[in-house]
Amino acid sequence: MNSLRARLLAATAVLLLAFIVLTGVALETAVSERADQAEHDRLQGLSYALLGSAEITDDGGFKLAPRVLPESDLTRPDSGLYALVLNEDGETVWRSPSLLDPVDMPSLPAVGEWQFMRIYPEKGTLITLSFGFRWVTDGGEDFRYTLVVAEDASTFIKQMQRFRGVLWALLSASALVLLIVELLILRWGLAPLRRLARNLSTLQAHEKRRIEGRYPDEIQPLVSNLNTMLSNDQARLTRYRNALGDLAHSLKTPMAVLRGLAEDQRLEESQRKPLRNQLARMNDILDYQLQKAAAAGKRSLTASISIAPIAEKLARALTKVYAEDGTRFRVHIDTGVKAPIDEGDLTELLGTLMDNAAKYGNGQVDVRAETRDGDLHMQIDDNGQGFGDGSTERLLERGVRADTNREGQGLGLAVAAEIVRSYTGEITLTNCENGGARVAIVLPAG
Repeated sequence: MNSLRARLLAATAVLLLAFIVLTGVALETAVSERADQAEHDRLQGLSYALLGSAEITDDGGFKLAPRVLPESDLTRPDSGLYALVLNEDGETVWRSPSLLDPVDMPSLPAVGEWQFMRIYPEKGTLITLSFGFRWVTDGGEDFRYTLVVAEDASTFIKQMQRFRGVLWALLSASALVLLIVELLILRWGLAPLRRLARNLSTLQAHEKRRIEGRYPDEIQPLVSNLNTMLSNDQARLTRYRNALGDLAHSLKTPMAVLRGLAEDQRLEESQRKPLRNQLARMNDILDYQLQKAAAAGKRSLTASISIAPIAEKLARALTKVYAEDGTRFRVHIDTGVKAPIDEGDLTELLGTLMDNAAKYGNGQVDVRAETRDGDLHMQIDDNGQGFGDGSTERLLERGVRADTNREGQGLGLAVAAEIVRSYTGEITLTNCENGGARVAIVLPAG
């Protein structure tokens, strides 16, 4: 999950779900307890009314006339409201006309205590309130009784189920609305980051030189630092190129004077030859450094460019250069292969290696490139004599040449290696299966 919005939305959804569940459980528990308390109070009031109208005979008989019952539902058979009195042995000594079937109580309260509970007879569920009491007759005898008042719980259960349905429906709708609002808030809050990403994409396409616009206080320092880095990057590259250009220009006149002295016939050959050699070395150094200056190197926010068009353009140009030799250039690169490299650097890199392959090959140069795991893999093959059996590492050094019979300064591979290393890439020199030379390059994606 790489999206900040997805992460924040997921975290908010989890917290909101936990809050909704806890709130629902708390409300349901509170309402259920309040309903139980209201039922308890109602049955307790009915119990007091029944006890106030009761009579006990001298032999312990419990009498309660139907006409004095406080609730009319107690007189209607199977009305849902019931009352009964049990003796100390748990036997029924009186029951209301509404109670048709006996009720078995799992336990009886002590004298003076109330017991609120649910029981589950064969027909549904009953809410019961029991009260244990003693009755002392005028003759001094006391009798132990338990008054049980019960009510059918079906109505109560339906009301609670309806309440739960409404409660969870409202909470679910509230959660959905809050999630939508949270999504809109996240979209609004992360809008500056999306704008920054668009500006960075514009920078990668080289349409702008800096990130424009004002950003929130949390992001503005990052934007300012990026702009500073981009400015310093461009200024450093410009100073580097200008300094080398100025140096080359400044040395032109002194080198011309020295070259004139090296050709002066008045000097002995033994004096002119060392002078020519040193001038050649100086010229090689200047060429090498100027080629390095032409390479931009890895820059911040470099755009990815297609490899195939540049390779094909170079192949057409070099085909004309080596037309007399009949050299063929074959490019095996899909149009979708891209890499984050400066176009000038890629042109310099491929141009140098393809020119070397044509110069030291035997009429055929193959250029391949593909993307594997995000990295660019390129190889330039020729069908020449190859690099031989010795170490090829020294060939990447300035001035070292594999074939001294051909003209050249030994700078091409060194410049190519400089460009590849500036992009933290790798360059290796090997031989092909057919014996020719192969230059393999890997440029990392990041």
